[in-house]
Amino acid sequence: MQLTASEIQAGALAPERLALAVQKVKADGYVVLEHALPPAFVAELHAAFMERFQKHLAASDGNRGANRYQMHLPFEKPFCDERVIANPLALSVIDAVLGPKAVCHYFASDTPMPGSDYQAVHSDIHALFPETGLTVPAYGLVLNIPLVDFRADNGPVEIWPGGTHLIPMNLDLKALAPEMRSELCLMPAGSFLIRDLRMWHRGTPNRSTEPRPNMAMIYARPWLRTEYPPIRIAPAAFEALSPRAQELFRHEKHA
Repeated sequence: MQLTASEIQAGALAPERLALAVQKVKADGYVVLEHALPPAFVAELHAAFMERFQKHLAASDGNRGANRYQMHLPFEKPFCDERVIANPLALSVIDAVLGPKAVCHYFASDTPMPGSDYQAVHSDIHALFPETGLTVPAYGLVLNIPLVDFRADNGPVEIWPGGTHLIPMNLDLKALAPEMRSELCLMPAGSFLIRDLRMWHRGTPNRSTEPRPNMAMIYARPWLRTEYPPIRIAPAAFEALSPRAQELFRHEKHA
């Protein structure tokens, strides 16, 4: 969805457009809000990210496949700017899908380097009741923020829309995925990709000459527990957050 100038200025989708975005998440498993962040701020995020990422590269091996890196982010500016962690445009969709008491429990990034390969098709969460095969309403959403344009050549996320978030998880994804419709999620830097945790997806090869950095946060219903490490937030940093951001990060480690 291409945001209008008035929506960006107001920090809110028009009511009928919010309803459409929510329906897209429920039906297709995802929605993209293009150009949600201003270019100057995206450039600031990118510069800060690459400075930290170069240090991470020197100390780590690819931990998400060949030449593909997950890196947890520090809870410090500019990464924890409220335009990122508590953006009203993103939260309007997240609240409508998950309810107003959602929490954020993952604050990281995914970066395929040149020479990366395909990931296996996967979902980002376990089934709540795997013994039943039941489909339940969404209980977690990923917010991805590309720090460069996602192009066909630099390793964009490949997604399987149209209901894979509603399919029982005890299926053979490796056999089924090639027979089902998928698409590359191409979008400008600073866009928001909001997707159901259960949606089938994978990283694709980065055939360009530059890294393809992407911030990732997980917002979930407050009772959901995962094995991700806690987000370490200094007490002073937590106190400086708005009440809404404090509510989002209320379960994280303040030390």
